[in-house]
Amino acid sequence: MSSSFLLSGLALGLIVAAITDVRTGRIPNWLTGSLAIFGIGVNSLEYGWEGFLFGLGGLIMGLVCLIFFYLKGGMGAGDVKLLGAIGTILGPGQVVFAFAFAAILGGLYSLALLSNQGGMRHAWDRMFLLLATLKVTKTIAVSGAPISTEPKLRYALVLGLGTVIAKTLFYYDVL
Repeated sequence: MSSSFLLSGLALGLIVAAITDVRTGRIPNWLTGSLAIFGIGVNSLEYGWEGFLFGLGGLIMGLVCLIFFYLKGGMGAGDVKLLGAIGTILGPGQVVFAFAFAAILGGLYSLALLSNQGGMRHAWDRMFLLLATLKVTKTIAVSGAPISTEPKLRYALVLGLGTVIAKTLFYYDVL
């Protein structure tokens, strides 16, 4: 009973996160916080102290999976918090698989965005300029100016898809 309730809550949270992220470029704290409380709460009610530790472990593992990328400026804090919230429902083991599938999908998504918006050509031009500069000057020139034309990756989409893939593979005992 609680498993289907948890998965229904997770599905609803992921859909709202994806829609909000695509529309506004943000994943609100009320959503990630509510999803995390929901996951830990339902697991605690169903399994007591072990359920609480399961949800808390999933939260920590989800945060750990993405915190490095956030600290390096590669993604927003909402993405990190969303994976933590997902972890409260999936637990520490399955959230790692959700992260891994999301990372693969995120790479494919970013390549598709770059190709669609002409960014691949710009990226190749920058790489060849960097290599030519390195060959001539024996130094690497790094520009501090951000490029505003780069496409924005809405990571809630791939976190949701990665979660669905991981949960489906666990359901069918593939993983």
